[in-house]
Amino acid sequence: MTSSLGSLVGQTLTWVPTTAWKDRYDLIASDKTPLATLDMSSWTSKAKALVPEGTLFMHREGWFGQKVAISSGEHGPLLATYRSEESEYHHGGHLVFPDGRKFRWDPQKAWTDPTGHTTYVHFSGGGFSRTSTAVIHPQAAEIPELALLLVLGLYNKTIFWRNILRWWR
Repeated sequence: MTSSLGSLVGQTLTWVPTTAWKDRYDLIASDKTPLATLDMSSWTSKAKALVPEGTLFMHREGWFGQKVAISSGEHGPLLATYRSEESEYHHGGHLVFPDGRKFRWDPQKAWTDPTGHTTYVHFSGGGFSRTSTAVIHPQAAEIPELALLLVLGLYNKTIFWRNILRWWR
């Protein structure tokens, strides 16, 4: 895996499923270099990601699962918390770090600053296709948690589609 995702500004990165029946994905650079993995194969809201900086664990908490705790170990210290603001017409939320820094998950599938004016990472694709792309914008090059934004973006999209499929049943 590459050590600096910030060096990939402007490139189209692709989240590719690695198996047909489980939610396991590899993030691949345009030169086919593997950058990260996300494993959501348990069909729960738990996920494990391998990124250049190490391992991230994510799981939903709370009565309605509106909060996602992100840690560096399965029972390790909390790195950040994502709070979903889902409603019938809105599927956004905020990622908050212990030092107070915030990022906004925009319903248009992008990580932005809290006001929504500066885009850091934009996602496209998905839906009934399990492949998604992500583009890192120049403003994101120096964000230390860039890998977390890339992984949590796909996590959010996957949970969103799981909820839609569950509703259809």
